[in-house]
Amino acid sequence: MSLSRRHFVHLTSLSLLAGAALPSAFGQMEAEDETFSPENMASFDGISRQIFEPYVRERFTLSRAGKSLGRLTLIEVSELTSATTASTARGALSAGRALTSFALRFQGSGGQLPQETYLLEQRALGKFPLLLVPAAPGAEVLTYTAIFTRFATAGTLQTEA
Repeated sequence: MSLSRRHFVHLTSLSLLAGAALPSAFGQMEAEDETFSPENMASFDGISRQIFEPYVRERFTLSRAGKSLGRLTLIEVSELTSATTASTARGALSAGRALTSFALRFQGSGGQLPQETYLLEQRALGKFPLLLVPAAPGAEVLTYTAIFTRFATAGTLQTEA
């Protein structure tokens, strides 16, 4: 099948119009959704459990795609030391790198949120994206968990006695 110049120009024009009218059809992100902007991702440099501990019982504003979804309260910050994490950490340590893991647990006050990456904001910590997982779907008290696992730095590495 040969494509005439006129047909090519017609198809290109239609594609450009569709792209302008429906940016999501071409995989373009909405301008309001800045979840993974460089500024937000920079907040994870040097992240540790100790950064969040002073903010237990503090409220965090929650949004998605520029739409406010309410607030969550940080109810627990805990270090993760399961057998799986320990064996993974030993494997990373033998390769010259150690892992550190911690979890944040939030309590919701509205309707249940699906597992999703949300933009959280707290006055002192600023804005940052977090993948929140509902801890007990259908429970009376709605809680959400976010888990961090990263290579430990010299300051965060703790040795077992």
